[in-house]
Amino acid sequence: MLGLVIDYGVKLSYQTQLNNAADAAALAAIEAAQADIIANQSTSQAIAGATSSAGKAFQANAGAAYALVGQAPSVSVTRSGQTFNATVSYAASAPTAFGHIFGINTMAIGGTSSSSVTMGRYLSFYLLLDVSESMGIPSTASDQNRLATINPDQRNLYPTGCTLACHFTTYAACQNAQGKTVYCQGYNLSRTAGGSGPAVSYCQQPGLSTCIQLRVDAVAYAVQQLMLTAQSTELYPNQFAVGLYPFAVNMATAQALTTNLTALSNAATQVPATLDDGDGSGNSYGSGKLGSGGTHFENALQEINSAIASVGDGSSQPSLLPFVFLVTDGAEDVQTQDNGSWSGSNHATTLNQANCTTLKNRGITLSILYIPYVPIQDPNPSFAGDEDDAANNNIVNIPPSLQSCASPGFFFTASAPSDITAAMQAMFEQSLQAARLTQ
Repeated sequence: MLGLVIDYGVKLSYQTQLNNAADAAALAAIEAAQADIIANQSTSQAIAGATSSAGKAFQANAGAAYALVGQAPSVSVTRSGQTFNATVSYAASAPTAFGHIFGINTMAIGGTSSSSVTMGRYLSFYLLLDVSESMGIPSTASDQNRLATINPDQRNLYPTGCTLACHFTTYAACQNAQGKTVYCQGYNLSRTAGGSGPAVSYCQQPGLSTCIQLRVDAVAYAVQQLMLTAQSTELYPNQFAVGLYPFAVNMATAQALTTNLTALSNAATQVPATLDDGDGSGNSYGSGKLGSGGTHFENALQEINSAIASVGDGSSQPSLLPFVFLVTDGAEDVQTQDNGSWSGSNHATTLNQANCTTLKNRGITLSILYIPYVPIQDPNPSFAGDEDDAANNNIVNIPPSLQSCASPGFFFTASAPSDITAAMQAMFEQSLQAARLTQ
């Protein structure tokens, strides 16, 4: 009996060693599968490589106990979506030293180990950026005061100075201090901070002496920082594809969907120049493409929906899982301005939820960053049919409308430049988490 106890103890020792070998083999299988997918995206090749790696890992870790295994361990590697599962089973016989007295010459040993890994999904991000006139407000209170001091636009209506960096290029929409009708100069002045130095394409930071950062600048900077995060987050080449789409009356394509995130970052520097650029002279997207004079969600949301040709499951680069990032102050204004002619209502409202529903019903996640609409100070009721008071009264309606439009858990708010950058980072991280849960 004492001899059987000794034999059983030896068996347990062998079993522990072989169980550890099975654990190592299962881990080696999923690691090999993940490496193969990253390298070539071939599921069959990944499974074959994983199976081979598991067998080698089992033998290496079993050591002398491998001689007890009757045949090579059974290795099963399967893929479900972005998840690889590996199961390793073995059967062995441990000889006895004393058991033969009772007719027990061997003791059976067996075990199974399983492991799994979920790969990151292939995602596409459509950055839908509001470049309507209201995004021309300086990004901080101090920069708003700086612009008001040097900006002659609408001086007869706003004696303390206009804080809106108007950028109309085809219509003399503003008046200078002498009451003369001129092209709006607020945007041009913001590019040099009123000085004589060279104009910048976009102002990366608030408070710079060489330029005045507008909200559209802060958004462009946040996009650049987002691309750096995406590049450092990618688990394998071409995991993320990003497109850049500014809109006012209509949507334009600043950068079509691309896996070249550096190119996307470079395209972001040109977005501020599209601010309410009615005739397209300040950008390369085509004459009149963006339009001018209002914020038309009814056009932009339909156009971005058309731009997303298909909705994949994220299991491969050709099957991208799409996300739309809408960055806006949320006030819909359906007026348009074309070569001096205005049409449509200039009283701000909120977006049509039906356009949001169309996107979400396709399986597209709609993430919204609300940059709060700034109330117009000292509104002039005699200007443009009391446009100022209509805009101010509409502000309270904007957050709930945007929150209803966004996919659940994908509504964000930020105002300060650093908060805008942080919010876009949070939108990206939330997208990655949602993609991990999508089956």
